[in-house]
This record gives sequence, structure tokens and C-alpha cells, in this order.
Amino acid sequence: MAHSVEDWHDVLQQLMPRGKAWPRDQTAALTSLLRGFSTRLQLAEANADKLITEMRPETTSLLLADWEDYLGLPDCNAIPDGFDRRRDAVVEKYHRKGGLATWQIEQAVQDALGFTIEVTEILPHHVLRNIMYPVYSHKYRYLLQVTVTDMPMIRFRSISNVLTPLISYQAQILECFLRRYRLAGHDYDFLYEV
Repeated sequence: MAHSVEDWHDVLQQLMPRGKAWPRDQTAALTSLLRGFSTRLQLAEANADKLITEMRPETTSLLLADWEDYLGLPDCNAIPDGFDRRRDAVVEKYHRKGGLATWQIEQAVQDALGFTIEVTEILPHHVLRNIMYPVYSHKYRYLLQVTVTDMPMIRFRSISNVLTPLISYQAQILECFLRRYRLAGHDYDFLYEV
């Protein structure tokens, strides 16, 4: 809790030497100078008290933009609307845990973006696999197949209008989100089912 201006003034005046060159009466120039310093110290202490709530993303209000910059938000130009949604995004990314297993990727997309996806790892064939397991070429070794089922009007088609974007905004956000959180050397193959 911040001290008052009078408390700071009393402390500063006690630190001054005693004598005729250091008058302590209320009309002295030194008293006015110390009162100005006291006001600044009181404001600095009050601002320091406000910073206590800014130390955690759950309670931040003044430094939200700094938290977003520190965490690299907003993700993929997906700017959440409203202060509370922006703070929720900061809190979620600050406390994000988990790895890159297929179920964790599905859960992260569901929590962050609200999309339902199915991630399939394409594993190489070996002698212990079922005989009906397909033999994929080497290019699929480091590829995760992402099947998106609940996103209408996904990509431009040959019968689409020329004003139709090549890829929808929601699909851009999803692809950008997943590409930011992938294993090095791995990539995604996106399949959009209508």
C-alpha cells in the first residue's frame, strides 16, 4: 500500500541535515522542493503497487499488450474481440502444456479455435504390421494427416466464383496455428471434408 505525500515529505525532511542553511518551516523553498519530490515518490510507489497485479496474466490489465508481445499473440492474425477474450488467449498460451501427440494436437485445436479435427499419423510399413496395411512412399514418413470435418466452404474450386478466396479465413487460421506448433522436420497434410 502506497504511503501518503505527507509520509514521504516527513521522511525526506528527516534525511536533510540540520542547520540554518536547511530551514524546515512550511514557507521555505526547501520544503516546497521536498513536497514536489514527495509527490513523485508517492506516485512511483502507487504505480509499483499496481504492477503486482500485472505480474500474472490472469490479473493483468495495464500490460496486456506487453504480455501479448512476449507470447507472440495474436496467433496467425486471429485477433480476439474484446479485452477479456484477449486476456483469455494470453492466459491459455502462458499455461499451455502438452506435447505433440495426435490427441494433444486435436485437443489444442479444439480448445484454442473450436474446430473438430482428426489427426492421423502415417506410419511406415514393417514386417509386424498387418498385411493389409498400406505401403506409403518415403515422403509420408514425416507427415501428419489432418482431417477437418466441420468447416464449410473451404477452398476455391474450378466452378467457384472468381471472388472466392483460394482458402477461407478460418482454414488459414487453423493451418497457421498448427504449423506454429509442430515437430521440426514434420508437416501436415490438410484434408477438408464437406
